[in-house]
Amino acid sequence: MSRPRRRWSLFAAVLLIACGSSDTQDHAEHSPAVLPTVAQSTPSTQAAGDAAKVNKVLDPAGFSDPRVRAAYEAAKQYAHVLEELYCYCRCKENIGHRALVECFETGHATNCSVCMNEAIIAAKMTRDGKAPKEIQKAIDALYAG
Repeated sequence: MSRPRRRWSLFAAVLLIACGSSDTQDHAEHSPAVLPTVAQSTPSTQAAGDAAKVNKVLDPAGFSDPRVRAAYEAAKQYAHVLEELYCYCRCKENIGHRALVECFETGHATNCSVCMNEAIIAAKMTRDGKAPKEIQKAIDALYAG
């Protein structure tokens, strides 16, 4: 598959995930109006040395919603990658999270399409051999403009 077609497929998949569940509500702070612009730099998510060693992601089996369970499964499997990603729900600024992985260490991500979308994107891109920096660039392009 060509790169433009692959990018379009990824974008379409993200849109389907974002729009797929009517019972999952977004937080008000997820609106595009409050997201960083391209001109702003993405905040650093460098974790403390020991923080990345312990996988604290909640057990995906504890969730009945298939979409939520899939996102938590992705987060559990790729916690080391999510540890390096900024979350565009702005949880770092609003509630002090250090990185996307923290959204999945609590029930926060169960009601947040942004968190779930980013975890699914990160899992797919990691399986495709992409590094966290490449994944962050794709997420930035999707959410920051």
